[in-house]
Amino acid sequence: MTPTPGILTDGTEPMASVLKELAQVAGSRLPVLLCGPSGSGKELAARELHRLSGRSGPLVPVNCSAFAESLMESELFGHVKGAYTGALRDRRGAIESAQDGTLFLDEVADLSPRLQSMFLRVLQEREVRRVGAERCLRVDVRFLAASHRPLEAMAQAGAFRHDLLYRLQGAVLTLPGLAARRHEFPFLVPRMVARLAEESGRPAPAVQAGLAQALGRLPWPGNVRQLLHALERAMLRCGVGPLEARHFPELAQAPPPQRTWVEATRAFQRRLLLETLARHRFQVAEAARELGLARPALYAAARRLGLDLAAERERGGGGDGLTFPSPEGKV
Repeated sequence: MTPTPGILTDGTEPMASVLKELAQVAGSRLPVLLCGPSGSGKELAARELHRLSGRSGPLVPVNCSAFAESLMESELFGHVKGAYTGALRDRRGAIESAQDGTLFLDEVADLSPRLQSMFLRVLQEREVRRVGAERCLRVDVRFLAASHRPLEAMAQAGAFRHDLLYRLQGAVLTLPGLAARRHEFPFLVPRMVARLAEESGRPAPAVQAGLAQALGRLPWPGNVRQLLHALERAMLRCGVGPLEARHFPELAQAPPPQRTWVEATRAFQRRLLLETLARHRFQVAEAARELGLARPALYAAARRLGLDLAAERERGGGGDGLTFPSPEGKV
């Protein structure tokens, strides 16, 4: 079973550290709190945590902002027949349904103070009592929670229980937004396209050269979720491919980019690296020597800057029979 598209990484920061810690805590019983902006892939990370946990039960997601408090109690804890008007039969709640598996509370900041107190007891005692029931049931459940809101600040302000927050913070994973991952787009876009095509049961279209870099310059306030939807829509427009800039209205509507200091610095580094490689006919060892870098450092810089050196060599006229070594030293 392969990882979900939104949590792919080319092995660079900041996402590499997140995935490393995710893999470390996945097999434990620790509760995990997933933080990060809306659309950054918190639910995808929850799925990956459950996938890697080895637990035999299901992953049961609950959106805490989707229910009124009265309904949320029944949704989480279940009820017995006759507990209230309309309770015509016994019903298991989400916590019981996640037995031997994982419960994922999305938007946990929206739990009411009363439900926070009730859920804290579940975390402490590993017991759940249905609404209207007289006895508790033991549960073996892994707990994950997520929020895009600042829970620490909410706890300081009295809007979220400190003791519940401490319980949820067995491990804390903070997912970065796409603004911090622009350098990964040449890696992310083709692989997201391939995974989306696999999920829909059709061939993956080719991706036009330079398209990923162009997409990386867009703001993507909705982060991974917004990018995935844009890619899905574009794949419907392109048919069998290739996937081109004209399939993305977002590119036509994009305002002229305003480069930040970091973006301007990256642009200078890209240009310097390409110009140096071109002077040395893409002989990596000679270019690295001029730049004062070891060869592995030059390859790492190229990955960080989103450069496909083999493709750049061909575009730069280096396709004259010269062999171009891989980072591992193979040709």
